[in-house]
Amino acid sequence: MIGAEPTLVEAGDGVTVTGTGAAGDPYVVAADAADPTVVQGGDGTTVTGSGTAGDPYVVNADPPSCDDVRPCLVAGDGIDYDPATGTITAEPTVVEAGDNVTVTGTGTTADPYVVSSAGGGDSTIVQGGDGTTVTGSGTAGDPYVVNADPPSCDDVRPCLSAGPGATYDPATGVIGAEPTVVTAGDRVTVTGTGAAGDPYVVAADAPSCDDVRPCLVAGDGIDYDPATGTIAARPSTDAGNSLEFGTDGGLMVPAAEPLETGCGLTGDGSAGAPLAAVVGAWPYPCDVDANAGQVYCDSSGQLRSEPRPMATFVQDQQVLNPANLTVPTPQDTVVASHTLPITNPDPCRPAFVMVEGEVDADFNLPPNSGAALGITTDEMSYVANNGATTLLDVHTQGTKVVHTTIPAGGSINFTITITMGRGSGGATYNRVQSFLRAFVFVL
Repeated sequence: MIGAEPTLVEAGDGVTVTGTGAAGDPYVVAADAADPTVVQGGDGTTVTGSGTAGDPYVVNADPPSCDDVRPCLVAGDGIDYDPATGTITAEPTVVEAGDNVTVTGTGTTADPYVVSSAGGGDSTIVQGGDGTTVTGSGTAGDPYVVNADPPSCDDVRPCLSAGPGATYDPATGVIGAEPTVVTAGDRVTVTGTGAAGDPYVVAADAPSCDDVRPCLVAGDGIDYDPATGTIAARPSTDAGNSLEFGTDGGLMVPAAEPLETGCGLTGDGSAGAPLAAVVGAWPYPCDVDANAGQVYCDSSGQLRSEPRPMATFVQDQQVLNPANLTVPTPQDTVVASHTLPITNPDPCRPAFVMVEGEVDADFNLPPNSGAALGITTDEMSYVANNGATTLLDVHTQGTKVVHTTIPAGGSINFTITITMGRGSGGATYNRVQSFLRAFVFVL
């Protein structure tokens, strides 16, 4: 059997084709629902919502100009947009030819698509779906013309609403910027209406002196009067402060008066002539550092030398008159003692003491007798009578010199013992006299 090959209609961009093309199941070519218009937020605008009736776009914007808005829009699927003019049009539906179908035209109003069967078989039936219009009878002389219906303003306007900062009239589709309201607050002045030719001008009020003065306080060295706002330097009133105001109103410290030097001082206190003590040249062959004394300052500020050398002398005499006591036989027998208190008059330094002890005695010496006299364990003299008659008041004397030291401000009791011995032949003594002499030196 020979039959006509069925006409095939394929769906192109923006078009949906249903049916088989048979008489009982004709092709139905329907334009796809237009892609939702895409609105992006640009500088100064915020976009919420999805563009549907239940969730419309809400555009919040600063007062936009055409030049501000146009670069923010781009053409999506099914839309043709000219950013130079702001013209938005639906992108023409594209129809491609399938098997046994011929498509002519560009899809514009002036040159619509024309879909024609290549011939044979049952005639192709084209039926318009939602959003499309079909004209023609499908013949070569009167081809089907399928056009997508452009959306009307009444279809689009209910999808939009005005957000903060914008006004919208759904009856006319006019979108405008809601005028910004600027209200003056405390210490602010607002002028202008906010229009392009008369913009708002917001200026802070200048603070008054009464506002500022309580904010200031005086620190160290400053005198401040909050009633008048006067700020001045405040010199200290402490004794000895020489800071003062100069003739030009500035702070100044008067130049110091030249120093006057008295006895023992030279120089004027400057770097070139510092104050110095007047001293002589060291005239001794020994080293000055090792041998010179010191100079000191007393509680009144007077210079003092080391303590002055001191010397003193003390002595004491002791006379004993026993009644002819027998001279002891053992040598260096103590028969008396003599003590001399000695005080160091210097509270600063130890004293060097020379002590001289002197002892004399009177002996009665019968014939063939003898006697010895000593100081401590030192026998100083020995006398004897080898004659036939008694010698009365035979006098003998001895002297001894020793040295010692006494601490600063201290005292000692210097004691000597008087000894006798080698008494023989009935020798006796009837007088013992002693002297203690101390020479105290503090150098």
